[in-house]
Amino acid sequence: MVKQKQDTLRISVITPTYNRCAWLEKTMRSVLEQDTGGEHIEYVVVDNASTDATRSVVESFIGLNELVSVRYVYEPQQGCNYARNTGIRSARGEYLIFFDDDIILAKGSIRAYQSAFRHMPDKDIFGGKILLAQPDFELPDWLAISGPFWRSMIVLIRDYGAENKAFAMPDTCPVTVNMAVRKRVFDQYGGFDVQYGFVGNALLPGADYELFWRLSSHFPTWEYVAGAVAYHPLKASQAKKAYFRRRLFGVGRVTYRLQAFPATFTLFGLPLYFIEFIVRNAFAALWYRICRKPAESFYYETEMILNYGCVYEHFKSGKKKSSS
Repeated sequence: MVKQKQDTLRISVITPTYNRCAWLEKTMRSVLEQDTGGEHIEYVVVDNASTDATRSVVESFIGLNELVSVRYVYEPQQGCNYARNTGIRSARGEYLIFFDDDIILAKGSIRAYQSAFRHMPDKDIFGGKILLAQPDFELPDWLAISGPFWRSMIVLIRDYGAENKAFAMPDTCPVTVNMAVRKRVFDQYGGFDVQYGFVGNALLPGADYELFWRLSSHFPTWEYVAGAVAYHPLKASQAKKAYFRRRLFGVGRVTYRLQAFPATFTLFGLPLYFIEFIVRNAFAALWYRICRKPAESFYYETEMILNYGCVYEHFKSGKKKSSS
């Protein structure tokens, strides 16, 4: 078979990382084992002031694949979005592919992105498929990983089928676990908002949601790339009720900060329906607990916590919602 002319498309892969050298090694290996179709790409790994063996892990991959140029970049300011923005500034590619530091990339994923870029040259925002890696521990009975009580913003699964398709933003949006954005988008509209995402081990959710909420007025759709598949783990340390409560409280805060909630009736500017939501979800959580349905009970408990996060953000920020 005659080899086709080398693709001249320039791609940068970016992975921000903090103190996950064991996970990072597996992620990097899965990226360097990708078929690039003969195209040279770069892999920018941004060390966000790690104190473990992150640097030595990254440097151990330099020079192992002549088609994938690994670059180690250090970002001293703690925060995953500081690291992502540093990766964006450092990257030389036209298309920037983002992978988290704890995923395993399925074979053929880079080729799937290359094909999407080539066949949709007028598109700028892409997202791949995210599947749950098989947990190496027994899931608690309150934790749903599918169905109506599944917490999709924590148990990350994004499977929209086997065919590429377009989705409206911000109804759905790509996730930084596995996505790609043309660099010119960041040049024109700015990077990630550094007040969101992980800062060390602290978290205010919304690192990617804020970006796509902001971009949605300029880019009404994003492209789902079905063949770009990342397996993302749910770690035992995350399968704790305290972790879910903390995350969902943060989701409530971010949602209230970014969205408008018009209301006819308010109390100190707070839409009164938030009080109704909290009470209704509290009773639902109690009812399902009495009925010995742990997944249902915890879902409504975290709905109540999410609503409380909205209330907290209202009074913390002094934000006033408009009346309709």
